[in-house]
Amino acid sequence: MSLREKTLSGAKWSAIATVIIIGLGLIQMTLLARLFDGHQFGLLTISLVIIALADTLCDFGIANSIIQRKEISYGELTTLYWLNVGLGVLVFVAIYLLSDIIAGLLHNPDLAPLIKTLSLAFVVTPHGQQFRALMQKELEFNKIGAIETLSVLAGFTFTVISARYWPVAMTAILGYLVNSAVRTLLFGWFGRKIYRPGLHFSLRSVAPNLRFGAWLTADSIINYVNTNLSTLALARILGASAAGGYNLAWNVAVVPPMKLNPIITRVLFPAFAKIQDDTAKLRTNFYKLLSVVGIINFPALLGLMVVSNNFVLLVFGEKWMAIVPVLQLLCVVGLLRSVGNPIGSLLMARARVDLSFKFNVFKTFLFIPAILIGGHLAGVIGVTLGFLLVQILNTILSYFVMIKPVVGPSYKQYLQSLWLPLRLSLPTLIISYALGDLLAGRISLPLLFAAQVAAGVISFGLVLVLSRNSLVVEMKKPFCRSDKLKTLLRAH
Repeated sequence: MSLREKTLSGAKWSAIATVIIIGLGLIQMTLLARLFDGHQFGLLTISLVIIALADTLCDFGIANSIIQRKEISYGELTTLYWLNVGLGVLVFVAIYLLSDIIAGLLHNPDLAPLIKTLSLAFVVTPHGQQFRALMQKELEFNKIGAIETLSVLAGFTFTVISARYWPVAMTAILGYLVNSAVRTLLFGWFGRKIYRPGLHFSLRSVAPNLRFGAWLTADSIINYVNTNLSTLALARILGASAAGGYNLAWNVAVVPPMKLNPIITRVLFPAFAKIQDDTAKLRTNFYKLLSVVGIINFPALLGLMVVSNNFVLLVFGEKWMAIVPVLQLLCVVGLLRSVGNPIGSLLMARARVDLSFKFNVFKTFLFIPAILIGGHLAGVIGVTLGFLLVQILNTILSYFVMIKPVVGPSYKQYLQSLWLPLRLSLPTLIISYALGDLLAGRISLPLLFAAQVAAGVISFGLVLVLSRNSLVVEMKKPFCRSDKLKTLLRAH
């Protein structure tokens, strides 16, 4: 099977698995938002935010370093395996011992038992990470998708059933551990049929992996601060309930694109790595990827921004209506972050994650004052506005700091790759807004929401069908069944 065929097959299986996982995640979040009170929901989101940092430290970029290397020996893999396991144990001990201090700093003592329970995951998860990386390196996304879907389904089932009888944050924490355990067992079971770690250990042999991983981890930590500081700041300033409301909006507007984009970027990272020495080819494919990511994300996020009032009331209930303006602003944040996501795959393919790290350090010096000042002046809205302003600046500067040094001067292509999805999405925005304004108060809320969504989807579909843009035509080809239609599209 050619690289192109493997890439397309990987994208298909990643898409199926990711859509299922996102769907289960949204259903679980919706049910928990309705079952839990604001404080318990906030405790859950804060705990998961804290554990996300520990997860980054535990991996230390080792998985991606394995994928980035064109060739890697058995001895190196074995060393990296035991290094991952050792890091997991160290992170577990550190998080467990620091849990009371973390809870005190955030003025939420109820967090401590949740963090201690979550820390157990770091003893388990390292045993499956390397096997997943090896499968990803070979573009075996059908196996990865099946394993991750089954593990999420196991955690989802445990959490939803338990929360019906015990509506507290600990039920979801235990569900997370079930997810982690099933995932590790399955990756270990299938992975050991391909490769079995030995007892070899030599840090010197994996020095290139550790250098790559160090830059990647440092970049991930800075990116973590830039992403999650707002939740932690709100938890300290306004309490768990405010942080929970903000995180609910964040999970609707920003998290789905963050998880959907890797359908493409995670698959194309190994493909980019294989053409890393051909700058012209890498540049062309990167800007195509940027436009495709925009075409997927822009209409959904702009449409959500328009229907946010009806969406929150219908899905989460009246008690969460205060998050509507936050959700609308975060839709723009999600849109801007989505087009920044492919840059990571580009930099990792060329082993230039140092650029991302340096840029994220600069952003941190903007994020911290913007979020802290915004939170003290205007609460949740102030934090969100501060985040949005820095994200706009990030989108402008990304080209100069990270893209241009890797693929060369191409600012016109960068702007065109962003303008195309925005132009295609404008009819969705206009039609959904106009329909909502016209029918408000005349029909029931569920019917109005369904009408707005349907009108947006149909309008965007028509725009794609009628578009003669070369990239859009290329995207439509797999869906063209008749030879006559294929010939017509080629003519344009």
